[in-house]
Amino acid sequence: MTLDALLAYAHFLSIFALASMLTAELLLFRQTMAANIFQRLRLTDRWYGIIAGLVIVTGLLRLNFGLKGAAYYIGNPIFWTKMGLFLVVALLSIPPTITFIRWQNRVANGVIALEASEYGRMMTFLRLEIALFVLIPLCAVFMARGFR
Repeated sequence: MTLDALLAYAHFLSIFALASMLTAELLLFRQTMAANIFQRLRLTDRWYGIIAGLVIVTGLLRLNFGLKGAAYYIGNPIFWTKMGLFLVVALLSIPPTITFIRWQNRVANGVIALEASEYGRMMTFLRLEIALFVLIPLCAVFMARGFR
């Protein structure tokens, strides 16, 4: 039981950290950014990816070593909805990451200035990620209450 509690704690902690990184990206991203802010954005995006990996690892540990067992999760359609949402959020995070890497060379005079269309496109990705991400805990709540 202690192992199950620790696995749940590690998984929840990584999910909260992931939500924090996603929120930080949204707050750091601006149409005009000083070079140091843009570097923080890139670092935050890197940590977002690392922490997403931790969410997956801790989730797999819970799946395989938690009290409920893999059969509980694998047989639950809400679990698969949750996994689908996580996958879509992960896929939505790819274009911003690639774009941030490409924009590194655009920092001129200590500033990066984006066109309105570029800024709008990236904001759309970030907002969609958050909009879908907030549905993942809802699925977890339904699963914890025994919904199928």
